[in-house]
Amino acid sequence: MKLVVLGGAGSQALYGIRDLINHGSIFDEVIISSRNLEKNKKIVESLNSPIVKAAEVDVSDEEALYELIKDCDVVANCTGPYHVLAYKIIETTIKAGKHYIDFCDDIEAFHKIFESDLPKKAEEKNLSMIMGLGASPGFLSVLACSAEQRYFDSLNEAIFYFACDEKEPGGPAVLGHMLECVHNAPYIKNGEKLNEPSFREEWDFDFGEPYGVRKVTRIGHPEVFTFPKYSPGIQNISVRFSLEPVSAYEGFKDLSLAGLTSNYPLDINGNPVSPRDFALAVLLAQKASKPAMTEEELKEFLKGVTACAATELHGKKDGKSASYIGRVAGNMAPLTAIPLIIGAEMLAKGEITKKGIMVAEEAIENADKFVKETVKRIREDGFGFTINEELTVREVY
Repeated sequence: MKLVVLGGAGSQALYGIRDLINHGSIFDEVIISSRNLEKNKKIVESLNSPIVKAAEVDVSDEEALYELIKDCDVVANCTGPYHVLAYKIIETTIKAGKHYIDFCDDIEAFHKIFESDLPKKAEEKNLSMIMGLGASPGFLSVLACSAEQRYFDSLNEAIFYFACDEKEPGGPAVLGHMLECVHNAPYIKNGEKLNEPSFREEWDFDFGEPYGVRKVTRIGHPEVFTFPKYSPGIQNISVRFSLEPVSAYEGFKDLSLAGLTSNYPLDINGNPVSPRDFALAVLLAQKASKPAMTEEELKEFLKGVTACAATELHGKKDGKSASYIGRVAGNMAPLTAIPLIIGAEMLAKGEITKKGIMVAEEAIENADKFVKETVKRIREDGFGFTINEELTVREVY
């Protein structure tokens, strides 16, 4: 079995590839591809595994991409931004007749692809293609599916939370994506789809140790699109976030309230300048001014908790009011990449039975098993990870 990982040299994708090597995967050939072949070769050398090889491809070159993936079994797309690249990559993957998975967390990409004819084309070719199997959406929303199956007869509300350290691995695409997410924050309230920028409303939420109670605000994230495909009758959904340290959260709040997340160009001395491009340039300059962590410093950093997340559900069980909170704490990078690799293995084994393009919540039928396998492998890879669940059931008067 052969796996092609687009963007495989990226900081998050590599956590998944290392996990795959650690666990004796079904794949006997794994291709790390990006536009920089020399970088890929150095990574392959450092991984020191006979199954991992390097390739060079510009994913915007459809012919070159087709040639790369035409002989593989599964394509794992770890490139970004997804709202720019995902459509053509999925279209080419369908043309090549290959199964597909990504950890897309760009809500615009979901709308663009699901409103097209690509899902129908994938189904006609008997392909299984999963969008959004990372940390969130992905693990966190599958955890919500697992809790719903175990504890509820019906759901009325789902709220997804996450908070991560600003030093978590990630490049310019991550910061650009953050600015987009705080500019457009859709949510569903009483069955109505609404949208407003972040920081117009804030709440206190207890993430548990080590972050504790933090201010959170709505953020634009795909669970508002993906989770209703699993639970179509749900009336309320939102995604809320914070950042560590608190000053990082306040910094994004200042940018948002100042209008610096907008793409609408301003005339600056006769030159059109996007406020978001300006904000991104400032953030990247600030990041560049700080010394980058060495590999050893990064390993030490990841020994601690660098991200917390939670899913909160409200609904009914046996005629009673039921509330659930599942909290997790660990590192965002492995929690993003390892679910994707597990999903790729499931595709290769034929364990994903549904056909067409699916969100993670639809694709993973045994949600509880998937959650347990992800937690097990994160821990076996040497990362700290905790998961705690609370259920409250009350009589309805």
